Amino acid sequence: MAKLEVLYNDSCPICRREISHYAGLSNNNVEFVKITEDTARDWGLTKDQAAQQIHARLGGKMSVGIDAFISVWERLPYYRLLASIIRWRPIRFTMNIVYRFVLAPLLFAMHKRRQRRQECSSTWQ
Repeated sequence: MAKLEVLYNDSCPICRREISHYAGLSNNNVEFVKITEDTARDWGLTKDQAAQQIHARLGGKMSVGIDAFISVWERLPYYRLLASIIRWRPIRFTMNIVYRFVLAPLLFAMHKRRQRRQECSSTWQ
């Protein structure tokens, strides 16, 4: 099985904790890549586009959002069953809506707020 690459937002505490958990289970069959200007560009994205949702790439084919999570989960012990359940069309459809329109925008808004706070605190120092 080829190695899956996952682009994730390391500055997001929730994302970082989740990816750290996955990395501990991955048996080195998943490579977790932190978002930087260079890595985002390598994936054909801006840094903000990359931070808006999780992205996975396998053999040049990119998946985003729930499809990226499924790609990760099917390679991890304890998560394979979850991946097969979420692949079921009605559940996948619902999860896509929840992730794309609720969770991902919420996490991205929190990310942008953290960035603004860091910029403000650095200007006062």
